[in-house]
Amino acid sequence: MIQRGYELARRQLQDIAEVGDGAVELLKEWEAKAGHVFEISLDTSGVTQRPEGIAVRARERFKIAVDEGFPYEHPSVWSVHKRWAGTPHVQWGSYLCLYAAPSVEWNPSDGMRGLISRLSEWIDHAAEGTLDPDGEPLHPPAVYSASVHGSILIHPNIGERAPWSSKGTAGGICRMMAWCAVGQRRVDVLEWIAPEEAVQRAVSPEAEIFHAGRPVMAIPVALVPSELGFEYPTRVKLLSEGLSDSGYDKGLLLTDLARSGAINRALRSRQVSEDRSAAGMPWHTPSEVEDPLFNAMIIGTPSRRVDGDARLAHLAAWKLDPLRAQIAELFSQVQELEGAEELKADVDALAGKWFDDAAISWMSVMEVRPEVTQRRDQGTPASWLNDKRVLVLGCGALGAPVAEYCVRAGAFQLTVADKGTVTPGILVRQPYTDSDIGKPKAEALAARLSTISTTEVNPVVGNVRTTLFNEDAPASLDDFDLIVDASADAAVRGLVERWLMRSRMRKPLVTMVIGHDAQRGLVTTNLQSSTMGGVGSFRKVALLASAGFPEWQDVRDDFFPETPRTELFFPEPGCSAPTFVGSAAQTTALAGLMLNEALLVLSGGTRVAEEETTFSATSFASVVRTGEAATAGTSRMAWPSDIVLTDSSSGFVVQMNASAMAEVRSEVRRGARIRGEKIETGGMLFGSFDEALGVVFVDGVAGPPPDSFLSETYFQHGVEGVQNRVDVEMKRSGNASGFVGFWHTHPDGEASPSNTDRQGMQRIVGPDGTLKRALMMIFGGPGEQWSSWRDSAPHMQPQTFVRVVPRPAGSRSGELAYIGGMQLQSLPPGKYFRGGYSQAAGELHGISEKSSPEARRRWREFFGGDHA
Repeated sequence: MIQRGYELARRQLQDIAEVGDGAVELLKEWEAKAGHVFEISLDTSGVTQRPEGIAVRARERFKIAVDEGFPYEHPSVWSVHKRWAGTPHVQWGSYLCLYAAPSVEWNPSDGMRGLISRLSEWIDHAAEGTLDPDGEPLHPPAVYSASVHGSILIHPNIGERAPWSSKGTAGGICRMMAWCAVGQRRVDVLEWIAPEEAVQRAVSPEAEIFHAGRPVMAIPVALVPSELGFEYPTRVKLLSEGLSDSGYDKGLLLTDLARSGAINRALRSRQVSEDRSAAGMPWHTPSEVEDPLFNAMIIGTPSRRVDGDARLAHLAAWKLDPLRAQIAELFSQVQELEGAEELKADVDALAGKWFDDAAISWMSVMEVRPEVTQRRDQGTPASWLNDKRVLVLGCGALGAPVAEYCVRAGAFQLTVADKGTVTPGILVRQPYTDSDIGKPKAEALAARLSTISTTEVNPVVGNVRTTLFNEDAPASLDDFDLIVDASADAAVRGLVERWLMRSRMRKPLVTMVIGHDAQRGLVTTNLQSSTMGGVGSFRKVALLASAGFPEWQDVRDDFFPETPRTELFFPEPGCSAPTFVGSAAQTTALAGLMLNEALLVLSGGTRVAEEETTFSATSFASVVRTGEAATAGTSRMAWPSDIVLTDSSSGFVVQMNASAMAEVRSEVRRGARIRGEKIETGGMLFGSFDEALGVVFVDGVAGPPPDSFLSETYFQHGVEGVQNRVDVEMKRSGNASGFVGFWHTHPDGEASPSNTDRQGMQRIVGPDGTLKRALMMIFGGPGEQWSSWRDSAPHMQPQTFVRVVPRPAGSRSGELAYIGGMQLQSLPPGKYFRGGYSQAAGELHGISEKSSPEARRRWREFFGGDHA
């Protein structure tokens, strides 16, 4: 047998009464319209009372109404008297407002015991006068509104327009107009303006009469300096009396209603003439008097508080019943007549009498004012997007949800770009509808997102190379605060990075891709101070993922496999582009997680373990996992900006990893210890050339091989172990990093090539003979600059010369790379050191006897004869 709600309530009350030793008594019960009612007596003899609180007797009686939904519907509690009427949290004279948010505060498991406990707590606070303690939100007046009467959304702040503010109205009342956009039973307050300005707008040809396709209207507003009690009445007479006590009498009320009527008639006439369809039906027919704008008014009182003691305006909106609305409209029209003073006086008298009997309906007010509302995402990483201008590249499985998240986070402006159209297959996981098929993705997405909020959403259709990243006008992108590349297109990544390199003002960049089976998402974030974009960042991740970190092993296999995948997924027959396999649940989850990771970085909330980077990071990468990969969690890495140098002769930009520069410094310090501070040193550079970007990435360096010769004026690179060292680097990096050139030093000297260096440039080629060009880097610096960098100030950086040297015509395949210095057979007399960790080699003329026969043979073969 199913137990009814009130039967469970009765049993629980009886149990409380039996064990309460008289604290709670169940007096009687009966059936009523409100449900099953129990009357109880509660011992309140120990309550502390203060003058500002309610008067509480030794015992108080209450009525508890329980419906069939108990305990999943919370009971309502009423006092049996009206001694507490007009005090906070008491409505209709005797109803006690126990819960601010019943869905959160009412626990069905606690049942009647929880209700009695809450009632006792309410009485304690009410008796002390602390139901609205300082620093907590005030309970606003009870407004018995209904959405059937229309809804008003309040967007602009009241701010210092409030009479009670430091710059409030001197007369104690602020009378103004709410400039509104009107929809079906919905009004959006766009701004507060003076009544005189509203009159001017109504007749000015330049003023807008539609807002986003909706007609505009004016609603009178009265801000009064005092509270009007804890309930708003349903009769105009009572409301008018309350307003009169604050200085806003019946005459002012009628005047403001008449003025708004005149303004709206003028606006209406222009709107119907310009666009009858957008204007909607006339307001003056009997069927239209229920329109929420017809004779509506907004009242503001100092009845809200977010924190501290500063009071904010609580806004309520009401409108007249249909018959009185028509009378008010006639009154307004009569006031506009020229002359006819006797008629005006008669109508004014009738309007005053009519006010005594007029009923009003309270509209539903929905607050969007920042001063009284708190965003549900406040304090989250997404709050960084508020008021930002964002560009999202790609409107697919990643870009579309990311764009929506930006709109919901309050982005001021959003631009979405994509060259594709909506096809039937993408509906599986992209947020489009059947009616969007055949439309450009960017336009369909922008149209949908524009309905979410006031964010301005602009579509860009076509190839981004010509529409956005046009070399002739890259400055157009300076207007964005953030670029999100969700295109998963390597060409787009390159375009974005190339533009960022050339831009006068770099922008934060987020780049994201999904793995081949939608179990992983990789996102990189480059701050404004970063020296790279998505191409450089993905390359960095590939290198680090190949370095042996266990938690990044799956990332290397998924995104950077050593052997490219041959089994590609083609969703449609023919020439459809290959894509990944994944559901809407997976892709939207990955999109949200990746965006959140990026926003953590942008908002300064991310933390990377110190062992991962000892520099100030400017670029970040995260991999997020779903499905079977979820057990691995989220992995993060970060790295500092590269050292960026430009070779003016070739136009190549050299981006040297900070750790590579640290390796150079380490080798310089080691050489100074074992050979002397004036002895040059050098070695190979590892990295890669990106011809599309015009960038040489330098990831690491090697020191001088054992058969190198080093002196104060020359550096001769050896050959022993060179090819093996290159092979090791290629294998370690998954073929992402290899030989790109040589470096050497000019201790305490200018970082510029000597005559010998210039001659040696002509012979630089790769060890395997396939590199078309190679990089030469020279590090130096006079006096204290060099010694400070070497000994104690690594952040200072030495002077650095870079030159990308083209491979000379006719170079033989297999010819060893060579930089500067003298050939072994023509070394001038002097003291030389060998490479590696050896000491001085003594006075040398020609090839050292300590060199291996193979080394001597190769030197003679490749560099025989006089130095060129």
